[in-house]
Amino acid sequence: MTRYKVGVVGCGFFGSALARELAAHPRFELTMLCDRDLGRAKEVASEFSAIPTDDHDAVAAAPLDLVVVATPNHAHAEPAIAALERGKAVFVEKPLAVELVDARNMIASADANGSSLMVGHIMRMMPGVRRLAESVRSGELGDVSAIETSRSRWIDSDGADPNWWKLDKSRTGGELTHEIHELDLLCWLGGDVSAVSSIATADDGFRNTVVKFVSGAVGRHAISTRSHTSTWDLTVNGSEGAIRADFHSGQVRRLRGGQVVESWPIFDIETENQSLIDSAVKTQKYNSGGGASSVWMQAAIRYEIDEIAAVLDTGSADSPLLEASDRALVVAEQVRLGNVEPAGLRTAP
Repeated sequence: MTRYKVGVVGCGFFGSALARELAAHPRFELTMLCDRDLGRAKEVASEFSAIPTDDHDAVAAAPLDLVVVATPNHAHAEPAIAALERGKAVFVEKPLAVELVDARNMIASADANGSSLMVGHIMRMMPGVRRLAESVRSGELGDVSAIETSRSRWIDSDGADPNWWKLDKSRTGGELTHEIHELDLLCWLGGDVSAVSSIATADDGFRNTVVKFVSGAVGRHAISTRSHTSTWDLTVNGSEGAIRADFHSGQVRRLRGGQVVESWPIFDIETENQSLIDSAVKTQKYNSGGGASSVWMQAAIRYEIDEIAAVLDTGSADSPLLEASDRALVVAEQVRLGNVEPAGLRTAP
């Protein structure tokens, strides 16, 4: 059984969480940790006897099989491309980039160098969501006519450092990009988009985006970070039935004629699913960046790492980590630019 040597660039909250799960995984050897704050890199590296550095080029040049990029959103492209140009496989935490041009440059570099470029759209890795996607693609629902996603909750940012990168839209890309999970599911399942329309409140706390897919189906994405009520769901409607994932209940249900014909959990392990349910109804604390990740998030990261190993083992392009890596970014950029014309909306080949 091959063990892959990995380096992690970015030792913040999520980069550290990825590092811990990689270090504990039997298929990976955590070798290097990089952060622009060398003290932070040294602190995290001391947990794993890994080599600390503040130079991502040193990570790209090292004898590694995989480089994981978990820097702030706007800083993904440079370390990713440095590693891709040296033929390394790269896993980038979502979103792939803030600017679509950076995402396209990363994709082009991967193609030119025969490297795998994987993106951490972690909700694709939830077992119940993967099964939902397989059901949609198997044709069980017939011709897909509509896909709807919704995520609304109150984000508590009181007490946050005003200089924190997550409060700077130039570094996050704005809520539609930073909170890209549900938009990604919509676009992953729906395919290429031919037109976009979006409307939001002045503070961007509530936004509704409607897309027309090349297939003829329509999609609707609702997101709010200032809602005093909470929703979190994904629904796909087709000519032969519908399928709905409700993250508040931790259940996926397949329906026909309004009747439930089949159901399954988002996570197969009860403690993981209950953690998701508990997390879904809580106020999201967005003011520290510290603390331990939840049980469901740790589980999802482990499933993600299992999938990374599978990609490295086979070199296959048939993986949720590789598919439609920039499709949701295409929509997010069109919304940001106010450009809803069909031209230019296709994703990279």
